[in-house]
Amino acid sequence: MNKAVLAAVLMLGIVLRLGYAAWVSPSQFDSDERDYAASAIALLDRASFEETVRFHVPPATPLLYAMVFGVLGRGNAQIWFAQAFLFAAIGVTIYLLGTGLAGKTAGLLAVLFAALYPYFIYFSGLALSETAGVLAISAMLVVGVRAARNGRWQDCLGFGALVAIAALTRAAVFYFVLAVPLVFAIAWGVRSGQWVKASALALAGFLVLYLPWTAVNYRAFGEFIPTPTIGSGVMLYQTALRLTIPDEAERLTFLRREILPRYYEPPGASHHDRLAGDRYLQREGKRIIAANIGGYPEIAWQNFLRFWQFYPNAPEGETTTRRVYRLLGLGSYGVLFPLFVLGLWLGRHEFRRLAVLYGFLCYFTLVHCLVYGKLRYRIPMDGVILAFSASGALWVAERLVTGRLHVFERWLAGKPAAQKGN
Repeated sequence: MNKAVLAAVLMLGIVLRLGYAAWVSPSQFDSDERDYAASAIALLDRASFEETVRFHVPPATPLLYAMVFGVLGRGNAQIWFAQAFLFAAIGVTIYLLGTGLAGKTAGLLAVLFAALYPYFIYFSGLALSETAGVLAISAMLVVGVRAARNGRWQDCLGFGALVAIAALTRAAVFYFVLAVPLVFAIAWGVRSGQWVKASALALAGFLVLYLPWTAVNYRAFGEFIPTPTIGSGVMLYQTALRLTIPDEAERLTFLRREILPRYYEPPGASHHDRLAGDRYLQREGKRIIAANIGGYPEIAWQNFLRFWQFYPNAPEGETTTRRVYRLLGLGSYGVLFPLFVLGLWLGRHEFRRLAVLYGFLCYFTLVHCLVYGKLRYRIPMDGVILAFSASGALWVAERLVTGRLHVFERWLAGKPAAQKGN
């Protein structure tokens, strides 16, 4: 029965995404996605990876584009079609997360939330990188929870390997590998010693899949660069610039005219030019923050609010779009967020078993608070949010049903007494 319901919900999600693609007529990618698509086409035309892929983007997404183009043909519609069916894999991982939190009913409810979730549907028509990020992070956490529970070497190795895949899909995941020993120590206790073995296995799994990318970096730059991209400097610089240019319109104008063309995407730039530009922006960002350190906590708080906000920002002047965004955001995430908070609270009794989930939520939020935060960057983590929301929703539903049954039982118990009194 559960399998039939799960299959039906997954099919609902696929149909909704195909319907959305047909409704909006896919014709144009997001700007980042255009770069991924161009790199993928060059790869299919037998160019070398380091000659085609821009190193300020994570490398897994261009490879995924190349796979889709190689199987389905080249074009925007093929990417949208692939994303619709990619939901089946996403749904299974979210089902497993929900099941691990509160049983199979919560798992099915989490998949239903995911199938109907407007942000997942919207980004399935905009950016394959976001859809791939949801899958990579959700799968990583499913195996991570299992590894923290049983400590089997297969699960620990697999967890590390999936951390590498997630990092190569979403660069912000990269430093989570350094937090793995902490979450394992919380799961088993520092004195057990089990966390040391599990952490070593996870690191080994991570390095097996991640080291080949450092080799590609070395061929391109002539030096070892540990992070998946060279684009973190521009993100930190944008956050730091808010300390000196508070007005958003003025700041964006300055970035587009003076900074991005010169340091981030200079015309005809080589990989070395982009690396030098990103490192310059990183140094400048740190210098600005150090010189205005008193205002940085407020900027970090603003990043926190942007990261967890309820609806996307619409372009200035587009009142109708802004209203639609707010309606969809408040009607979906706005409803689920209180249930998510409730799910977090309910899971506190199993905090150690779920340390990987709680640890990643804290880590991913902290990274975006310190560097650069906005709603779109939270989307890959929303699979975890939906799983906790399902746990909270199931708890509320059970209490409502139980409460009504108690009222009905009291009514039945009181009815004969009333009749006797007459």
